[in-house]
Amino acid sequence: MTTPGTPGTDLTFDLTVVNGKTMTRHHAGERGILTFLNDSDQPLVITCTSGQEPFLAEGCGDPVATFTVPAGGTKSVRIAEAVAFGQSFVYSARIGNSEPEDPIIILDRR
Repeated sequence: MTTPGTPGTDLTFDLTVVNGKTMTRHHAGERGILTFLNDSDQPLVITCTSGQEPFLAEGCGDPVATFTVPAGGTKSVRIAEAVAFGQSFVYSARIGNSEPEDPIIILDRR
């Protein structure tokens, strides 16, 4: 068995409690690009649930709080510059009528 974050580790999960709910945290790097792969036959809707508009989608001039990834598709978005280093936001990811997933993203602009 390897220690998380050491060579030989394939994937490390970072979990925390936010507002009484267990959430997986994802750390966005300096470029702030997030890529979502929708491996289903229904659209995936990503919605920021922490009162921010952090996503810059291709073709959109202003940041948005919600965007859709088509069924079987991939979509990359950039984190808006207004989201400063060390800030975080919570979003929900929902495919069709399934229960939403609620991860948190911590921005790590170094």
